[in-house]
Formats: sequence, structure tokens, C-alpha cells
Amino acid sequence: MRLAGKVALVTGGASGIGRGVAIRFAEEGADVAVADVNRQGAEETAAEVRRLQTRGLAIEADVTSRADCERIVRETVASLGKLDIFVANAGIGRGAPFLELAEDDWEAVIRTNLTGVFLSCQAAARQMMGQGHGGRIITMASVAAERAMEWMAAYCASKGAVRMLTKVMALELAPHRITVNAIGPGVIDTPLAAPLIEMMKAAQAEIAPLGRVGEPKDVADLALFLASDEADYVTGGIIFVDGGLAIGPRRR
Repeated sequence: MRLAGKVALVTGGASGIGRGVAIRFAEEGADVAVADVNRQGAEETAAEVRRLQTRGLAIEADVTSRADCERIVRETVASLGKLDIFVANAGIGRGAPFLELAEDDWEAVIRTNLTGVFLSCQAAARQMMGQGHGGRIITMASVAAERAMEWMAAYCASKGAVRMLTKVMALELAPHRITVNAIGPGVIDTPLAAPLIEMMKAAQAEIAPLGRVGEPKDVADLALFLASDEADYVTGGIIFVDGGLAIGPRRR
């Protein structure tokens, strides 16, 4: 029960990594608010949280909206009493060759993956500062923040920027005892990654040096550590959960 008495807010919690993180936090005793544009998915995750005998709250919201980002924090505090842990997980991916990438797709990815992190983390940090007892902010970067990928210009750019934004937030929020760290998932078995996984399998391309696709629980376990008291002296970093994909291909 490493998170007993804590309140967490997870964006993009309707499925995939976000759902895995929300459930893992609840398993360790946290009350969890789940925010997502997918109301039904958020409700399903919150129901799973409640089945673990902690409080679960579903909030429909779009992280590209400052008003929504401020609202999810307000509603979390109003229902659950405070905010100790914030996970900026909401994100999208749209692939196309660089020369064919549409401006609308570029802007949609940057708006969700980068501006959404900025707006939601800003709202969460202000609440934590007002409470006066520190907090944990976890951003979801990607192996794409380290390793370039064809057809993924917007996604790689957004996640690389999240990595640097995380460092700046960690530096500025440290005096308030708020730690900020990024997680860099590799190929994780989620709805977002499903097309990529199928392409890799069809092409018999590498998945990772460890030879398997990751699971949401692999990421959730690291998020749990970063949210816990055990990570009290960890801030400003990125930790990859990618089976070694960021370091290079597996020897064949």
C-alpha cells in the first residue's frame, strides 16, 4: 500500500497505459481520478479503481483546453480532497512520411502531446503548490524522445519536447518539493500502438532487444515507483520502459 492516503489524477486514463497506471495506483491504495475525452472508457477505468476498494472518479475532458485542464484539477480536489500525484499521459499519434505530413495532423499531435502536457501540468502544479506539501508529476514521453522513427515526425518532435519540458518543470518546481519525471515507453501493447505492432510483425522487424512487446503494467510499475516516497530524490529524468529499444537493435 505504497500510495495509501494519496490522491492521483491520470489523463488519458480510458485505456492502454493510462488505465494500467490508474489501476496500479489503486492497487497500492491511492484514490484515482481518471480524465479522458472518452467518457465511457474513463467510467470503466474508474469502476475498476472502485473495485479495488479505493475511490475512483471519471471526468470527461480534453487536455488541449486550458479550461478543461483547470476543471479536472478542481473536480479531483472537490471530490477526493486534494491532489498528490499527476500523470500527464494523454496523447495521440498520426504517422505519415515527412514530406506528406499534413499541417493539420502536425498541429493536432503537437497540441495534444505537448501543449496538453504543458496546460495540464501547469494546472496540477499550481494546486500542489497551493497545498504546500509537495507532489509528484509524471509525464509520458516515449522512446521516440530518444530515437528517431520514420513516418513519425510530429510524434517524435512532441515527445522530444516533452522530455525537455519535464526538465524545466523539475528545475522550477523543486523548491516546492514537487518532483517531475518522464517515462519513455517503447512498443507497448495498447490500442494506440496496435497498427505499429502489426507492421513490425509483418516486416519481421525488431521489437526490442529483450524480444517482446511491452505491457501497460510494465509502464505502470515504473509510474508507481516515481509516485511513491521511494522516489523522493528523483527528479528531472526520463526512464525508458522499452525492452532496450532506445539503446539499439538486438544482435541477430
